[in-house]
Amino acid sequence: MGPEVGLVIPLSTKRLCPAGAQCIADVGWAFEVGFSYRWKSGIGLGLGYEFWLLSANGVYSVTVPQSFLVLFQYSFLPDRRTHPLIRLRGGPVLLGPSFRVDTVGGAAEIGAGAEVELTSDTVFSFLVTGNLLRTRSFVTPADGALRASSGALDAMLVLRIGFNFML
Repeated sequence: MGPEVGLVIPLSTKRLCPAGAQCIADVGWAFEVGFSYRWKSGIGLGLGYEFWLLSANGVYSVTVPQSFLVLFQYSFLPDRRTHPLIRLRGGPVLLGPSFRVDTVGGAAEIGAGAEVELTSDTVFSFLVTGNLLRTRSFVTPADGALRASSGALDAMLVLRIGFNFML
């Protein structure tokens, strides 16, 4: 179990930021708390809740995608104190201003990084993840812009650090 924080960098936001409208998905921060179990083989499964705080150029005070995620993780060389890992996560997403919901959709993530075992029950992790987001179309009331009506997916790069505490 543990918290994670990350810097969110937009790569492609054509669905959330259509031409002629202010962008509601600029740079921001990710915050997550998760629960997972890792076997000695290095395979890990878990659940998490994550929200992002993204700058929204005055359309919203802040854009908040919220995700409920299922996790699959594989740690290479799990018997070593420092070991590389890969991670896959996905689940439903709620998006709107300031923790309100304007639309729903899905999120998927693939990432790679490493863990450092600080003590027998405390692990520090750092990862780089690619995140994909797709929501149903919606209109932002502040500017009347139709969003998420064209284009395939929105993509973000997230630089993450976190701690896990073994229970």
